[in-house]
Amino acid sequence: MAKSKNTSYYIWCAVSLCFMFLFRVIVPPFAGITPEGITVLGVFFGVLIATVATGETFWPAVLGLFALVWGQFAKGSALLGTWFGDTTIQQIIWVMALTGAVTDSGAVNVLARKMMKLKVMRGNPVRFLAIYFLLVMVCAALVSSPTTIILLFFPIVDSIAEVCEIKEDSDLKRELLLGTYISAMGAYVLPFKGIHLSSIALINGILEANGLSFNNGAYLVTATLVVMLFVAGFIAFIRFVWKTDLTPLKNFDFEKMGIKEEDTKMNKRQIILLCAMLFAILFLLASMIIPKGSPILDYYNRIGNVWIWIIVFGVLSMCRDKDGKPFINGVKLLQSKTMWGIVAVAGCFTICGRAIASDDYGIKAAIAGVLNPIMGNSSWPILVILCVVISTVFTNFTNGMPVSFTINSICIPMAVILEQQGTVCASVLAVASILGGMCAFLTNGAIAYAPLLLGRKEMTTKFVWTKGVVTNGIFVVAASVLCIIFGYVFA
Repeated sequence: MAKSKNTSYYIWCAVSLCFMFLFRVIVPPFAGITPEGITVLGVFFGVLIATVATGETFWPAVLGLFALVWGQFAKGSALLGTWFGDTTIQQIIWVMALTGAVTDSGAVNVLARKMMKLKVMRGNPVRFLAIYFLLVMVCAALVSSPTTIILLFFPIVDSIAEVCEIKEDSDLKRELLLGTYISAMGAYVLPFKGIHLSSIALINGILEANGLSFNNGAYLVTATLVVMLFVAGFIAFIRFVWKTDLTPLKNFDFEKMGIKEEDTKMNKRQIILLCAMLFAILFLLASMIIPKGSPILDYYNRIGNVWIWIIVFGVLSMCRDKDGKPFINGVKLLQSKTMWGIVAVAGCFTICGRAIASDDYGIKAAIAGVLNPIMGNSSWPILVILCVVISTVFTNFTNGMPVSFTINSICIPMAVILEQQGTVCASVLAVASILGGMCAFLTNGAIAYAPLLLGRKEMTTKFVWTKGVVTNGIFVVAASVLCIIFGYVFA
């Protein structure tokens, strides 16, 4: 069995490498695409095939970047400068390290327990669900790791079920688990931290190639409201459509969960780390309210989106506790918490995305020539709906990240044209593709952490392919409606 798996793996490796290094040799320039453009297409498809078929991200991206150099798309030094000089790539590195420090400290765990203790959680089942799922969403936004949040809150769901005497084999228990899972999509609402920065890096590259910039405010507002509406719709279906018996939740009592009082209080280190991260987040959000032309904006821009994380990280590394130990071990965190697979694949697809969106290589014109007869002069609503539906459907059968990269490479250039016409805000389409690519739980291969849900003994195939499919439908409607509306609002 192991030999068979290795054989299949190496076959896909060979196929992807052929695309990366031989595509430019075998396929002549066509449809106005330049030889450099052919190199980019070969690398793009080769890396995409490798990430989907093998589940790996690091080596496909690194070899893909080398293939760009080998194929004379760019000189090695220039490509390295573009890769590591990209501000979004730098954000990924430093934010992962700082977020890892906050997570390891247990600050978010304590915050979750303190929120569960609130009296407002008692007495009303619908209110309980709303506040509980909102708590999961907020913690996910702070941690930026759905896996961490799911591992934290699934045991809490078990405790809730035990306190409220909810049967293990009941739809209410399954709905609590699924609701926790989809609420963890809050990890993707902040546009400057989280694994989705790899997709934003690609989108930003396409926008910059067309003289535009990514609108963080538009993404933040739209993504936050989409997840909130999605969760609200899920609760509405539980209450009014599926008519699940919520009576057991009336009996929720935090005191019966067996959590000690000291476990609901943060220590000094946890408070400092959490406040440091919140400070960095609030600093970045300040860009939405500082008026243009203000002297403050000049000082603000000197720091920018990357240096605020580096400054906070450096100060925390400098400060020591009463025992003389640093609040964080900066070097160790950068070594252990930076996901180099994400850094590599984000860099590779960003560079390829910029080339695809550029007029210099003929790829954008060729794509437009193929899509125009199919889509014609498609309006913003049609583009959004197609983006949401395709992302959501495909991500449930393959990994969400490659799906997001592919959709963005094709659809963002089309949205750019609409923004240049002053019609819509192209950045909002990022919400459709990113969240659509992350609303994944129908199969184990949908996304890396899907097995955490599907592996639960409570989750049945019938539930997943009935109420689970409907849940995906709720997301499609919520994301489509809000992305269409806010695309116009932020134009």
